[in-house]
Amino acid sequence: MKYFRLLADRVRNGLPLAALTLMPVLVSAQILDISPVFPTVDDSITVIYDATQGNAALTGVAPVYAHTGVITNQSTSPSDWKYVQGNWGTADPRVLMENLGNNRHKISYRIRSYYNNIPTNVNVLQLAYVFRNQAGTVVGRDPAGADIYYPLWDGSTYEIRFLKPVSQPTLISLGETVDIRAAVPFASGLEILEDGAVQASLTGTEINYTATGTSPGKHWIKVRGTYNGQTYADSVYYVVRGPVSQQDPPANIRPGINYLNDSTVILALYAPRKEFVYVLGDFNAWQIEGEYYMSRSLDSTLWWLQVPGLTPGQEYAFQYLIDGTLRLADAYADKVLDPGNDPFLGTVYPGLKPYPTGLTTGIVSVLQPAKPAYTWQHTTFQRPANGDLIIYELHIRDFVARHDYKTVIDTLDYLQRLGVNAIELMPVMEFEGNNSWGYNPSFFFAPDKYYGTATDLKAFIDSCHGRGIAVILDMVLNHAFSQCPLTRLYWDDANSRPSADNPWFNPEATHPFSVGYDFNHESAQTKTFVDRVLAYWVQEYHFDGYRMDLSKGFTQVNSGTNVGQWGQYDASRIALLKRMYDQLKTLDPTVYFILEHFADNTEEKELANYGMMLWGNMHGNYGEAAKGNTSNTNFQWVSYKNRGWNFPHVVGYMESHDEERLMFQNLNQGFSGPGYNVRDLSTALARMELVGAFFFTVPGPKMIWQFGELGYDVSINFNGRTGEKPIRWNYQSDFFRDKLYRVWSALLQLRAEEPVFRTSSFSMDVGGLVKRIILTDTSMNAVVCGNFDVAARNGAVNFPATGRWYEYFSGDSLEVPTTNMTLPFAAGEYRIYTDERLTTPDVSLAAGDPVLPLAIRLYPNPAVSSVQLDLDLEAAGPARVTVLDMQGRTLETLLDDAHLLPGTYTATWDLLIGGQRVVPGYYLVRVQAGEREMTRLLEIQ
Repeated sequence: MKYFRLLADRVRNGLPLAALTLMPVLVSAQILDISPVFPTVDDSITVIYDATQGNAALTGVAPVYAHTGVITNQSTSPSDWKYVQGNWGTADPRVLMENLGNNRHKISYRIRSYYNNIPTNVNVLQLAYVFRNQAGTVVGRDPAGADIYYPLWDGSTYEIRFLKPVSQPTLISLGETVDIRAAVPFASGLEILEDGAVQASLTGTEINYTATGTSPGKHWIKVRGTYNGQTYADSVYYVVRGPVSQQDPPANIRPGINYLNDSTVILALYAPRKEFVYVLGDFNAWQIEGEYYMSRSLDSTLWWLQVPGLTPGQEYAFQYLIDGTLRLADAYADKVLDPGNDPFLGTVYPGLKPYPTGLTTGIVSVLQPAKPAYTWQHTTFQRPANGDLIIYELHIRDFVARHDYKTVIDTLDYLQRLGVNAIELMPVMEFEGNNSWGYNPSFFFAPDKYYGTATDLKAFIDSCHGRGIAVILDMVLNHAFSQCPLTRLYWDDANSRPSADNPWFNPEATHPFSVGYDFNHESAQTKTFVDRVLAYWVQEYHFDGYRMDLSKGFTQVNSGTNVGQWGQYDASRIALLKRMYDQLKTLDPTVYFILEHFADNTEEKELANYGMMLWGNMHGNYGEAAKGNTSNTNFQWVSYKNRGWNFPHVVGYMESHDEERLMFQNLNQGFSGPGYNVRDLSTALARMELVGAFFFTVPGPKMIWQFGELGYDVSINFNGRTGEKPIRWNYQSDFFRDKLYRVWSALLQLRAEEPVFRTSSFSMDVGGLVKRIILTDTSMNAVVCGNFDVAARNGAVNFPATGRWYEYFSGDSLEVPTTNMTLPFAAGEYRIYTDERLTTPDVSLAAGDPVLPLAIRLYPNPAVSSVQLDLDLEAAGPARVTVLDMQGRTLETLLDDAHLLPGTYTATWDLLIGGQRVVPGYYLVRVQAGEREMTRLLEIQ
């Protein structure tokens, strides 16, 4: 167990300050029996582990393996192990313990050499342990589920070390006893005092005493040692708990933090079948005190305590101490402190309250009476209609380098210009660790501090609303992870999962593909919890709705590993989702409720017709079409009508965080035809224009995965599936990538301004390589047509009426004498015709010089007889300079070197290709240096 420094208590007991220079510790006696008691880093030790102690998870298990390391002066946190030994999940003989019988296991080694010959300049402070079965699925820890630590000795200092009690503080009932055992490194005079009265004395290196709980309250045990004429002392305490007060709390008190006024709270914990609970926190110096002993409701389910006298506006950290061993943060807290991850937040969360180091362990919750309220600036925001949504799925970590809300606010101009009217944030409630996608939640009411403060989040949502952009929260209520107080409160140590009597969770998931620990959504307690979570983020943060992660998992119909059965129509699951939806709608009838469901269409249709929206994964079909494949390119399922739904509630998408990038597929798997190769960057980007034209023009909500509008081409598997991905804002400086952004923006503007793209009168003929979408409306008619082949094709286009039609991007007009026409298409060419003339969007390549940390100069421009390019490289690496025509085909290579040193390089082109002068017109000069690219427009006269 971690040990506690009781400086304040020892000062209170009148110890001289000189004695306090020593580091008093409680060690993990009973769990560990370590010989010698005071080992140095150069000693050999024997460690005996009692599997019945601590969390007792390994009781009856053999063989047992130690997993061990050390805490040194180089450790960055109290849990930062160094020189770790043991390959987890293997039968590693180096950490195999000898089975002594009776649940005792032994291992012996020489400390310095065992831990990879720890250098002599490294100061080793503690030995660290957990223990496991061979597979690593059952783990022995301390009573609170934490790692086990044992302090090393410096070899010369006199210190008092408590070997018993095993935990601190120690709680007993009236009449129970507690064993006291303390040791010192040198023989000396020793005394044990209880509440100031001497109980035992001797001369030696160890002293023992058994205390009996004769009266309720706190009782101090002091060990005093006299050595070389100086007195040393250290103290621990035990608490005799009295009977639990059985009474109901005031009306309307719910589990969590209930603020009565600016200085008083009632803390409430739903925990039936627990014996007793104390509150520990800043307000009682993290000690067990009688006035912080919680009362229990008459039905024995709710523990509660009124805490008065708090300072308005001040933050207080606290935990619940349950049955004497389990320290637990409040599951409903809106802020928590995490000693293992908060030190690495950097500057995104300034002024964070310090963790109460040395006073407790584990995550702590924070309360703040009279917390300053955020003043909302945009209170009249009207949410876009479901069918009009253009959602931008955004993961803050991989979108801006500072991974904070404040910086994302600075990008809203970019998203607004694109035409986005909703942002879907991947999960932002407190999750395990810092670096995460967020689908491993632990605290459902607290924004994760890795992205900034709660005020920053509110300011971000407020700013979005000021621009007409809704904000949707990716909500994870299928599961929680082991840090969640609701899992830990009722936990099966032996099987490392929620216990069978957990009010919120199934011991085992009822469906395939489950992660974490599975919520039992049929449980009354889970229903109450879910309703509070969904109400909270809408009311407190003004989120506009939710994308419900893994909603198909909201079922108690046990499909085991049968994926097909899991997706079949499930009436009980439908009822659960309708209940959540109805409850949420009572708060706000316009709130969004989007499901990641992927169940049988009969089920999805019922949910969609009830008012919910559902994710429509069209990655496969659009992806094959983008690559130029001739099969599996029919993306008609993006249409709600083709699914037989009554409303446009398919949130169609070509990419999401869960799929490979289309551009990566284009560049690595793309097809080719005569003079046309999808694997060429410019062609691959043009294919993204093509699929965009056939995606955004289909009526119904749509979603873009971040940077898809710039042709992001980094694989989902780069740095691991959920690992950090490169942030490519420099893509804006590439002409073809910028053109893709402009084209998609123009499509979104067209969609937003013209009612025909919200019509219910449309049809899709997208089974072949020349594809068509026909849309009709009283305001205007439209035809989207294009060739998805990698070779030129003639294709039939069925216009809904004869007459003159106008192409949106070029402004060209077409006389349609008959509704059935055959038109020629180049490879990858697309057109959007309307029977009303519209303003032609400007999607031409900009001629301005892009600004990048890579300098190029192109002169003269326009060029007549030759052109010179100067390239300034600031870093060593490969560089390539090519000339392309306006279709993106490479005409000439001016520079191609695998390794150039920093400096300035010059290349001259005589405007000849194969001995022939190029024709006058516009060309592109592309520079690629490492991962950076830029393209300049060159005019030849």
